[in-house]
Amino acid sequence: MTPQITANEPKISIIVPIYKVERYLRECLDSIFGQTFGDWECILVDDGSPDECPRICDEYAARDPRFHVIHRANGGLSAARNSGLREARGEYIGFVDSDDWIAPQMFERLYRLITQHGTDMAQIGYRKEYLGYSNPKRAIKRVAVLDRKQIVRGIIHNNRIPSYMWNKLFRRRAINSEFPEGKVFEDIAVLNRWVRDIGSAVLAPDMLYHYRMRKSSILHTDFFRRLDYFDACRERERAIRSLEPEALSEKERSRFLWKAAINSAKTIARKEPHSESRMKFIEPITAACQEFPAPSIGTLGLKKYLRARLLLNRPALFIRLMRATSSINLDEKYRRSHLYD
Repeated sequence: MTPQITANEPKISIIVPIYKVERYLRECLDSIFGQTFGDWECILVDDGSPDECPRICDEYAARDPRFHVIHRANGGLSAARNSGLREARGEYIGFVDSDDWIAPQMFERLYRLITQHGTDMAQIGYRKEYLGYSNPKRAIKRVAVLDRKQIVRGIIHNNRIPSYMWNKLFRRRAINSEFPEGKVFEDIAVLNRWVRDIGSAVLAPDMLYHYRMRKSSILHTDFFRRLDYFDACRERERAIRSLEPEALSEKERSRFLWKAAINSAKTIARKEPHSESRMKFIEPITAACQEFPAPSIGTLGLKKYLRARLLLNRPALFIRLMRATSSINLDEKYRRSHLYD
């Protein structure tokens, strides 16, 4: 998976998986082309896209030799990223999603952070981009360097270190495995493994990545794959308990597991149109919850505690409640009305 690196290789390899994004691809690639940090290669992985994306990729590769194209049969996001990783020659690895765009100074900022602080990972903030407005997301207010215990706490709480690949830069030696193929929420699963070789990380508040919120994205369509999310969260809890057993209290562990279960079941309940399928998808979550620490108000707060009890003991009522509250959630309706596509 890891090619030999020599002094003449680019400092940064940027991996861009591409599938059915011809409307947005040029904006993405132009933003990479315009980076103030010039010592990069960009690996464009055409994942069997049936539109004009393959031609656009070849066009950019002809324009600038720093763009390299891999044309492959469709295999999904993880398989495309793995193809890019196998070809990447840089000492540092970054990712950009092909329907997003980045600020001109993003990779310069990430490179300066990771080299000046001598860490294995650097992370910046981002903006969720809706039609007509932008939602800023920054984990911290000032630059912070974290040791591994702080990293795993940031990962498990998912507020300081979200699992997204695209707002980070990794030192190659920290990438110890490929992305799991055939699943969504692969970012969570792979970061569970990479954290074993991430000894330190630097976080900065600069919001330099623009994440386009789309109706047709995986996270807005493959809702039933929330079981992948739930499984990845359970794997995360086990991995971190093994790696840094003192990093989390029993209360924090319980809160993390129950939140993963509630959020996964809630999404299924609200978005699956067929009642029989709702229960079918939620049953494995309910069964797994039998092994969790018993929910408590002190751990979860009253609202999540009540939802946890319903999910555990009366899943049909949980489903009805989640569907009823969804119908009156005005914020969610507003966000949906401002998605791209």
